[in-house]
Amino acid sequence: MQVSVWVPIIVGLIGVLGVVAGQLVTTWRERTREAAAFRRADQIYWRDKRLDACLALLVTMNAWRELVVDTWGDSPDEAILAELHDTVIAMSDQLATLKLIGTDSIRSAATAAVDDLFATAAAVRRSPATADPVQASRHLSATIRTLREHLREALSIA
Repeated sequence: MQVSVWVPIIVGLIGVLGVVAGQLVTTWRERTREAAAFRRADQIYWRDKRLDACLALLVTMNAWRELVVDTWGDSPDEAILAELHDTVIAMSDQLATLKLIGTDSIRSAATAAVDDLFATAAAVRRSPATADPVQASRHLSATIRTLREHLREALSIA
């Protein structure tokens, strides 16, 4: 019995198609892995940027809190006022950075915390006779602590 000339040609063609299909699947899988690795690297990059911005804001908030509480007892001198001004500018810049690169949760929590800090300090300044500076100082600390815990959760820091 003789095999038709078409049989080896078809078998060879099937073999070539199998090799090409295998290469296509391998290439597709490799591109999928590369895309996943790129997305992960991008997520890590932006998480690190957010972490740096959050840390800077928290440090500035603590410095501002110390300065403002120290000025409640008496009139601050020019050096303290200048330092307080610089701290407010830094906090504003850091909040702007977070509003740009932060998640919705981070943006809203940081904005609310900064607004609360300024409102509390302004309330003590407006009516020093009736304000309780110790309680206001605790409130400022609690606001910063609450923001810190929110940021830890938002950034998945254990």
